[in-house]
Amino acid sequence: MKRAVTLFFITLCFNAAIWAQSTSPVNKPVTLLGAATWDNPDQPFGRRRPVAAADKVSITLYRSGKIPAFFFANFGGPTELASDWAIQSDDNSTLKSCRIPASVTLNGNGLILETLAVTGHKAAWSTGYVYSNFKQHYGYFECRMKAAHGAGINNAFWLTTDDSFEIDITEVKYPNYSHMTLHHRKPVHQAVGFGQLFTDNLSYGYHDYAVLWTQQSLVFAVDGEAVAVMDIVDSIKGDATIRLSTALADFAGKIPTNPVG
Repeated sequence: MKRAVTLFFITLCFNAAIWAQSTSPVNKPVTLLGAATWDNPDQPFGRRRPVAAADKVSITLYRSGKIPAFFFANFGGPTELASDWAIQSDDNSTLKSCRIPASVTLNGNGLILETLAVTGHKAAWSTGYVYSNFKQHYGYFECRMKAAHGAGINNAFWLTTDDSFEIDITEVKYPNYSHMTLHHRKPVHQAVGFGQLFTDNLSYGYHDYAVLWTQQSLVFAVDGEAVAVMDIVDSIKGDATIRLSTALADFAGKIPTNPVG
């Protein structure tokens, strides 16, 4: 069973926009299964609100190509990967997988984060993790991703800032769930966020996961549709590193006996 996650182009649009896309098209835009659930409670740094017409217009504008991209990556080869990205190695006991460079590979379609069997680590498996060699403040960040086909794997596209915020643009959990969260790690961990179900199995094809981060709000979108919004009133002041990762974790569902793939 194929459990690797496939990710493509990271594009950074001028005026604050990062996105990731692919030459592989979105198979079919997702269909929402109800509205986003109101998950983690509101916090002083982030308060949820319904999606407004203006939010939808903003997402459409960034996806139209009218705002030129000033950074674009399609993970086309090792030179690009080494220039713009770093590969994370870790052995976190809170997860059921370590991260090693062997789990990060490239093929003709883009970046592959693969689950492998390993020895000599706390975990019996490794998963993949890369992060950007540059930082960005504000923007439209989008990643075209085919999630791993199997429970127990967290497929994440996320940002971390210099002032201890974490923006989880998506944590895709098999088969049809996306979790979108704003964390603040210091002085104590607090979080506010949403969960969204879809009628589609997100591992069957490629989908676009995005956030529009402005001074006033975070607008989360999937396949060009704004699905959740929180007002942040300029809470996030630090620049952000972009992260793409997978992890075996109990919070992502029941981990198979053999998750390799």
